Amino acid sequence: MYAVYRNYRKNKTRIAVLLLTATITVTSLWTSGSGSRPAHAAGEQQTAKTEENYQIVALGDSLTAGYELGFSEQSVPYGYVEHVFEQALFHGERASYVNYGIIGLKSAGLHKLVQAAADGNTVHASDVQEQLPDPRAERIVAQTKEIKASIADADLIVMTMGGNDLLSMMNVLAKDTPLTEATEILNELLDSYEQELKAALQTIVKLNPKARIAIADQYLPVPAPIKVGSATIEWYPEDDRQFLLGGSDQLRNRLNGIVAELNKNGGDALAVNISTAFLGNETTYTTIAKGDIHPNYLGYAAMGRAYAEAIWGDYRTVRQRAAGIPISVVVEGNELPASAAPPVLRSNRTFVAMRDITDAVGAKISWSTAKQTATVVYGGHQVEITIGSEYYVIDGQKKKLSSPPAFLLGKKTKTYLPLAALSEALGLQVTYRQPLQTVFINK
Repeated sequence: MYAVYRNYRKNKTRIAVLLLTATITVTSLWTSGSGSRPAHAAGEQQTAKTEENYQIVALGDSLTAGYELGFSEQSVPYGYVEHVFEQALFHGERASYVNYGIIGLKSAGLHKLVQAAADGNTVHASDVQEQLPDPRAERIVAQTKEIKASIADADLIVMTMGGNDLLSMMNVLAKDTPLTEATEILNELLDSYEQELKAALQTIVKLNPKARIAIADQYLPVPAPIKVGSATIEWYPEDDRQFLLGGSDQLRNRLNGIVAELNKNGGDALAVNISTAFLGNETTYTTIAKGDIHPNYLGYAAMGRAYAEAIWGDYRTVRQRAAGIPISVVVEGNELPASAAPPVLRSNRTFVAMRDITDAVGAKISWSTAKQTATVVYGGHQVEITIGSEYYVIDGQKKKLSSPPAFLLGKKTKTYLPLAALSEALGLQVTYRQPLQTVFINK
């Protein structure tokens, strides 16, 4: 046991290098094709932007990109950004989001990117930051026109920044750098972080002074020493870990100062505390045990909760579904009651009871037994949906459904219609989130 411990301490430099290269190795992992889920292209909006949409824009580093160990370019991130998007839907927002997160991005690179966008300049990845490890960097950075438009349209901008700025401190400590010198280097890195992030945020506020900006502090992925019998095993030298924790605290204090100054000058910014959630949960919330510093799905969920609580004051979930209920349905931020007619799956399509939805959104509905037709008055329009018909009528104009027709079901003969028809005929936003097995319906 003690021999293992001594060897571990001797390998201090090797461990630091392993952690330092974790960000770099995501390049090969992201491009290896090892992921199993198809990816949304960076910069792609998950719902088309309209004037009524609550638009979320994500900027930052690999945490914003949603990277997890083993991801490829075909992997679908389910990071904190996706959790924030879901929480917006939970709060009744007709939400959409676009993600410009870049792996390895530092605060200086963020500043250059948003400044290029603000100035209307087309740039290359190397103009923003040398040797960005993200294989998508060139494509994302080339979208300065789209980035500018997205920021200008945003209701909410979410960000992570700072981890890559301080990553080099592990190498500094691995060389047994004297404390005074290490402190000077840390202060220089923090000064640069503060200066560049402040400039980036000021540029963003100039583009859109009304957007709310939520930016997180940084967690330290290295766990505390563990006790095994009478022995203490350190994942990483404890003196160095404490030094890095102090650096994390200083970064948070600097971030709080940046946010306070921004708000004093008319901005609307929030500092999101994610570090507290990770402290003591490093091996549960990250893949540090496998040599990677990034969050796993539990870590990203914890980040999403921290963002939601900072932005909306709570974090919402659906209740546990009863046996046989395939999905949950949330309308205008409220889950349909347990007494509502359950959704039905037919031919891989989800059907919902029409009256439950129309009542929830405040629409007026009437039923003609003779015509087997439901008439809905909503949003200044009159929509007629007939049982078994491939067509619906809106304001007197006949249109074809792209989904199966409505049908009657149950002892109370409720009218069931496919979710797609809600969007087509009633103009509602219908969003299905597979990780939650939940449908969100918003005006």
